[in-house]
Amino acid sequence: MLFKLLLQICAQKTQHIKYFISKKYFHINNEEFILKNISLSRLKYFLKQQCSSVVEGHTCFIIDCPLCNTIKTKSKIYINKNTGFFICDKCKSMGSWNILEKILFLKKSNENLKELDILKIKCNLKENFIERWKRVINDCQSIRDLSAEEYNIFLNNFSFPHVLQKDMSQLNCFYNKTINVIYFPLIGLNTSIVGYKLFSTKPQKEETVPASEVSGCIEYRRYHSKNDGTAIIVSTIDDLLAMMLKQSANIIICLPYNLRSLPQQLLPYMESFKKLILWFGNDEVSWYTARHFAKKLNEKRCYLIRPTDLQPRPKLAAEMNYDFNNILKNAQPLWHKSIITFQDLKEEILIDLQNNDKVQGVKWKRYTTLNRILKGHRRGEFTVLTGPTGSGKTTFMSEYSLDLAMQGVNTLWGSFEIRNVRLIRTMLQQMIGVPLNENLENFDTYANAFEKLPIYFMTFHGEQNIKIVMDAVEHATYVHDIAHVVIDNIQFMMGMTNDSKYVDRFWKQDNIIAKFRNFATVYNCHVTMIIHPRKEHKAEELTTSSIFGSAKASQEADNVLIIQDNRLTSIRGKKYLQVAKNRYSGDLGIMVLDFDKSSLSYAKLKTKEKKNLKLKDE
Repeated sequence: MLFKLLLQICAQKTQHIKYFISKKYFHINNEEFILKNISLSRLKYFLKQQCSSVVEGHTCFIIDCPLCNTIKTKSKIYINKNTGFFICDKCKSMGSWNILEKILFLKKSNENLKELDILKIKCNLKENFIERWKRVINDCQSIRDLSAEEYNIFLNNFSFPHVLQKDMSQLNCFYNKTINVIYFPLIGLNTSIVGYKLFSTKPQKEETVPASEVSGCIEYRRYHSKNDGTAIIVSTIDDLLAMMLKQSANIIICLPYNLRSLPQQLLPYMESFKKLILWFGNDEVSWYTARHFAKKLNEKRCYLIRPTDLQPRPKLAAEMNYDFNNILKNAQPLWHKSIITFQDLKEEILIDLQNNDKVQGVKWKRYTTLNRILKGHRRGEFTVLTGPTGSGKTTFMSEYSLDLAMQGVNTLWGSFEIRNVRLIRTMLQQMIGVPLNENLENFDTYANAFEKLPIYFMTFHGEQNIKIVMDAVEHATYVHDIAHVVIDNIQFMMGMTNDSKYVDRFWKQDNIIAKFRNFATVYNCHVTMIIHPRKEHKAEELTTSSIFGSAKASQEADNVLIIQDNRLTSIRGKKYLQVAKNRYSGDLGIMVLDFDKSSLSYAKLKTKEKKNLKLKDE
């Protein structure tokens, strides 16, 4: 009886896992990136056929809204050129391209009005944040209503610079004295409130609501200033306040998620600006993020503050009393992608030398040996992992990528061999370090903690066409700012059947590798690909020449990792990871892999650490 009850609980939790996965992580589907198969010229032609007027903006096509536009109300829909995602500036209807395509067609043909009404409802499922904002600030006081003494106490409580109260009031922020929290509204199209950011000191906390895909930002407009079409973009509230203190810009925009991501929903709000100056930090991550965001915002109108010691982020520049006007005058346009000179790279080389540890990449916390050999996980590189069948390649890569995701590396998984439910269950157990089936009462706590990780999964399983996969990968990288793509494994994109001509299979694999190698470089995204070995070696260890296919995989790879398993050929044999190629530093070496079945982990966690492991639902 007890055994049957346990089985029922496990079955319920399995369903819970499936629901949890489908609800949160399966962002990639054919409907979302259907636009990838349509050229911009064809898209523009279709819109002109269906709409009376089409305006091509920096990142969007702009048309009259077919959902709410009337003679009295003139509303516009913004359509992302890359993904087809649309949003209306008045009724806030939004959705994917395939929905808008159907709406435009039905609207013009004046047929199937019932289906049109259903599509309209589907576009208006987003929460109305105006009412939620009113509830949030119900017990708060507007900054503009504070007395001079109260305002100074407020600035000191949050360690904010002494910005004039009238300028701070421009942000329309509210202060809750009881819990010492300040709320900044996120402003979207037509000055509507679409979310908020909160700060607290005890405990120290910064949170953005909604947690992703918000269509607004924090904006400051200086009193009685002319709108010259230029905006300064910063990543933190501290930098925004530093800019306000110096009064060096008419319009300043603070991103909703710092440097973590730039939602495509926010791009329509940026359409009105002719020039955007991106001023982030002077570390390697900020520099590469600025370049990535500039491509998303349309690099033709973007200027970058080159990160140097004399041009640090605004907060530090204000503390050092640097001339902000002079720094902004030195903003450089984004260079042409095919033409570059030493002068363009000189500052970047200097930054690399000054920030050598940061340039080496994100460090692993579970695999310190890899930090010593590979130095870190870097954007723009291509890594190949191989090993014998059953050696634990997927299990190792699961934890390898989980470690990075827990440190904020946005990750996209393409698991063609193992279903996502099983993969995520493995990751979840590796994260908590204890068996899931023995801790079912804590499942919701574990799931909530895992849900906050920036991990996304492709829904493909089994054999897939490379073009469809690349469309999904490029779409996810654009929308979710992916920094690490994992492909498990390449054989499922070249066909599982035995071709009579092995040359064809080699050519297919070389073509796939070339596409991912180019993707890693162009999108500045790290790609890790699992490839089976050419054949099983029982007595001999695998080498780079053991990778299935031609030599292209090992030649194109920046890093080659091989799982060697000598346990079946030697009494004292070990399983270990061999770094057989390391283009960054040239260092090679091995890392012993001791598997802990209870946590499904290869990391060496101390017993005390396992026992004291607690997940906090922040």
